[in-house]
Amino acid sequence: MKTWICYLSLFVAGATQAADKQAAVIALFQQSCVKCHGKNDKVKGEVNLVEIRTAADLTSDLERLQAVIEVLNTGEMPPEKEPTLQPGMRTATVKQLRQLLHAATLTSGFAPTPIRRMNRLQYNNAVQDLFDLKVMVFPLPERMMRDRSGYFQKALAATDKTMPDAITVSSRMLGKSALIEPRLAGVGPFPQDLRAEHGFDNRGDHLSLSPILMETFFTLSQRIVQSPNFDERTVGIWKAFFVPPPDEDDVNSELRKRLRGFLTRAFRRPVQDSILERYVQHVNGCIASGMNFTDAMKQAASATLASPRFLYLYDKPSPDKEGGGSGRYDLASRLS
Repeated sequence: MKTWICYLSLFVAGATQAADKQAAVIALFQQSCVKCHGKNDKVKGEVNLVEIRTAADLTSDLERLQAVIEVLNTGEMPPEKEPTLQPGMRTATVKQLRQLLHAATLTSGFAPTPIRRMNRLQYNNAVQDLFDLKVMVFPLPERMMRDRSGYFQKALAATDKTMPDAITVSSRMLGKSALIEPRLAGVGPFPQDLRAEHGFDNRGDHLSLSPILMETFFTLSQRIVQSPNFDERTVGIWKAFFVPPPDEDDVNSELRKRLRGFLTRAFRRPVQDSILERYVQHVNGCIASGMNFTDAMKQAASATLASPRFLYLYDKPSPDKEGGGSGRYDLASRLS
């Protein structure tokens, strides 16, 4: 009983201390900030702080709270003409506001972006894996570091798996990958996104897929499958996927078998029958228009590479409507 009373006392004391800190922050706003941000209808920078009376008011607008934290942390506020904050007060205020922001974020339903589009390195690796390509898809200047001591090969063969005292690596200038590594001929660069806030182009919530960008990805996929050296020499699945089946009377059955395996690997989850049939109809339509089997399968492969199901990676397990155990595909996708 005494132990429980002790814990309860500590909890109450901690809660009281946190409430006192929040009250101090709110008092600081009322004393130093509302003069320019809300008092007498004077609102600079479209930030109104006069309405903030409680911690709930602080966390009612998380974007505003984040902006307040940034200007306080960087020293932009208060402005030069106003009395400055003592360093200790500024640090304590920013710390308290960050704690409020963190707690509010956890309870407000915000979560990491559940899906995100591949970057160009992931795209290159995914295409290489899907087709078992023996060459690069396009130049990747960021692949600069080279292992010159054979560490990775030795580590795979070693039994003790110990890290050596030193390894030899080298780097090369940007743009030299096209001269060093073999790649698909005629394949253009990876499509670029428009710059988001603060110049970042990898913000998950900005990586949408507009019609224009989707057309650019489709153009890239066409260049891949139409590349002059996209053939049996560079494509490991060429015979298993692109070569016509020997039995012409059983083309549709073989087509469904090939596409099901291909789409399952491409989408990193079991493909639904309705989606599979759309690709089967697409290939049959191409063949009916006079296209040979190999070129028709290239068109199916191109459509696959431009599909959002291929371009997007999922951070959460997707519902498996066909009982194929999609959880293992999601796990493999995240690990890759």
